[in-house]
Amino acid sequence: MLERVVAVAALVLAVVFSLTIDGFATLGNLRVILSNSASLAVLSCGMAVVIITRGLDLSLIAQMIAGATIFGILISNGVAAPVALLVAVVAMVIIGFLNAWLIAYVEIPAMLATLASSMFMVGMLRFAILRGEFLLLLPKSDPTVAFLAGDLLPGLSVPVVLMAATLVATWFLLRRSTPGRVIYAMGDNFQAARLTGLPVRRTAIVVYVFAGLTALVAGLIMAAANGAVDFRTVTNGTLLFDVILVVVLGGIPLRGGRGGVRNVVVGVALIAILRNGMTLMDFTTQTQDMLKGLVLLTAIVVDNYLNPRDAETDTVGDL
Repeated sequence: MLERVVAVAALVLAVVFSLTIDGFATLGNLRVILSNSASLAVLSCGMAVVIITRGLDLSLIAQMIAGATIFGILISNGVAAPVALLVAVVAMVIIGFLNAWLIAYVEIPAMLATLASSMFMVGMLRFAILRGEFLLLLPKSDPTVAFLAGDLLPGLSVPVVLMAATLVATWFLLRRSTPGRVIYAMGDNFQAARLTGLPVRRTAIVVYVFAGLTALVAGLIMAAANGAVDFRTVTNGTLLFDVILVVVLGGIPLRGGRGGVRNVVVGVALIAILRNGMTLMDFTTQTQDMLKGLVLLTAIVVDNYLNPRDAETDTVGDL
């Protein structure tokens, strides 16, 4: 129900903006919307998979910054791009594994475990690499950076291609793989899934490693577009807020067990159209945050109404 409401709202909003804002209903602006929403969609795929298991990854933005920083430092020091990318992938796998180990084996709540790992990653990278600075500049002349920020074909940018590939990979994980079935079982009733012998701990590793890899893809997209890695993306919290907003708006309940790629696409569509329209209308950042907060609150209330608590969900526990 929420998914349909949000899809209709996105369509209505697009029509209203097209009629009231000059330049909104143009092919060029559509390309801008797609390119600007690519990193948000990729991150939302990772967060969606985690939330379906009834988890929450507050370190996702920190992982995005960490992956982009590792890649940027290596190529800035003359390391070949494939080697730098491989090192960044290995780093994301290790971080995702550690998050999953803390959650599934040490049994620390997901919110606390990922919040702690986020603080540790950001602090360590700023101290060890940036010496307290907030920005890491990337060499825009580097062929890999230029490729990531450019077009694969005329009118088809690399960020949009990476976004589409991530959506397909997420669909395959959730709908066509064995871990995907366990993911839904974990979100529906974790204790029952574990008692029936499903590999919930190993699946948790798959989930958080996958989330880490989506964070790396989003980090490369954003860093190449901006020509820099900005650690303030973590500290201001706006992007993490947008990611959770997309997932909840798309119709994936915070209690887990339901949802898929279609929900992510619907949520991203509404937020991308809303952000683009507010930007073209010269809304301040504070006004945009206020409106998005109101939208998120409304979505959570609707989600709570459509997916009410019962005796089963009360015994499973919270995020």
